[in-house]
Amino acid sequence: MNGKAVVHHDSEFHAPTIAPAAAGDLDTLVATLSSAFRYDPVMNWIFPDTRVYPALFRLILDGSSLPHGMVHFETSGRGAALWLPPDTPFELPLGWPMLSLFAHSLWRMGPATLLRLRRQAALFSGHRPAAPHFHLQFIGCRLGDQGRGVGAQLLKTGLRACDAQGLPAYLECSNPRNLPLYQRHGFNTRGEGRLPDGGPRVWFMWREARPESV
Repeated sequence: MNGKAVVHHDSEFHAPTIAPAAAGDLDTLVATLSSAFRYDPVMNWIFPDTRVYPALFRLILDGSSLPHGMVHFETSGRGAALWLPPDTPFELPLGWPMLSLFAHSLWRMGPATLLRLRRQAALFSGHRPAAPHFHLQFIGCRLGDQGRGVGAQLLKTGLRACDAQGLPAYLECSNPRNLPLYQRHGFNTRGEGRLPDGGPRVWFMWREARPESV
C-alpha cells in the first residue's frame, strides 16, 4: 500500500452512497484516509513524513475502529468516517504493526515525533468531555473528491446513528475550512487550543442529540 488513492474520473457524476464498513474494506479505507489526511494540519505536525500514513491508518482501523468502532465509507472509496462509541477507549494492540510504525517514524522523522504525539494526546485528552458521547475521530474525503458533498453525507449518516441512541457527538477540528460544515450539522465550539512550537490551532466541538433527525 503506497498511500496514494486512485481518483476515479466519474466520481463527480454520481451521488455518494454511504455504507457501514467491514474488515474486507480495510484496503479501501486505508487508501482513502491516507489520501484525505495528506495535508491535515495536525497529522502533518505530528507526522511530517506522509509515507507513514498508510501504516498508521491500517493500525488504527485493524486494531480499533473496525473491531470496536462505527465506520462508514463511501462505497467507491471517496470518503470515510471513524467513530468511537461511548465507554470505548482508544487502545491499539501492542504488536509488530505498532512496533514497525514506531521504528519507521523514528527512522524517518526522529525522536521528536514521539514527543509531538504525546503533546497532541495531552491537549486532546484535556478537552475531551466526561459525559458519554460518540467521538468522531477521523472524517475525510479522498483528494480530488473534496467539496462534492461526500463529507456531509458521511457526517449525516453518523449523526443519525448518534441521534437514534440519544447520544451527543464530539470531534476535534484542525482545519478552519471545515468549521462551517460542522456548525451546519449542529456542532458548537466548546473550546480551542494550539499545539506547541508553532503547531496548528484546534477547535473542540460538541453536538447534543437530536431525536427528530432519526
